[in-house]
Amino acid sequence: MTAWADLRQVVFASTEPDLVAGTLRRELRLGEGFGDPELASHGIADETMAVGAHTYLEVVSPLTADHPMASWLTFRGGTAGYLLSVQVSDVDACLERCAAAGIRVPLTQPVQGHRVAQLHRGDMAFGIELDGISDRGRWFWDDLPIDRRADARADEVTAVDIAVEGPAAVAERWAHVMGLDLAGPTSVDLGGRIVRFVDDDERRGIVAVELHAVDRTSDPGYEFSVAGVSVRLV
Repeated sequence: MTAWADLRQVVFASTEPDLVAGTLRRELRLGEGFGDPELASHGIADETMAVGAHTYLEVVSPLTADHPMASWLTFRGGTAGYLLSVQVSDVDACLERCAAAGIRVPLTQPVQGHRVAQLHRGDMAFGIELDGISDRGRWFWDDLPIDRRADARADEVTAVDIAVEGPAAVAERWAHVMGLDLAGPTSVDLGGRIVRFVDDDERRGIVAVELHAVDRTSDPGYEFSVAGVSVRLV
């Protein structure tokens, strides 16, 4: 089987989650979000908002001051891009490649009968979750009554820019873990959604998210900032 990987969720973390989620909803005219009940057991609150048929923006926050995310947010100034959730064709094969490459896997757990793994952000240069749902046409939230506004300004995530040290090496590592070819010298293609690794002397982590504009006349080029990230309609 040819390996594939699809970007499903772009996750922001914040000590002011209502502000971040509210900005995303207002600027993109997204529907009301919903929470993942399993995250509460890990000390995390969340709100997830639909963009495309299987793509989402998620805002997470720690429920207690001693949660590891809280200290990370203190280091990052209180809010930042946090993680990408990526559906993969064979999570076990990905984890075998991680083990061979010395990439740490601090968390693996079953979620709705599927194996989910989070890779060490120090080894991958950013947070990535691998979701082992082998049916490419399925995602965790397919059976939920998702609120989708008819006048939404965006209908798909198209690209994410992540500032890292050594973009070419990081892109190669991500592609290797997921069994993919590189989309370019510093980018990977995750189901038509491009993750580009960029140089930025001032910042690390997500610096931009691009979304496909529904209104092709006036919205392409519209841009706003939230959680230290530039969000652009293209």
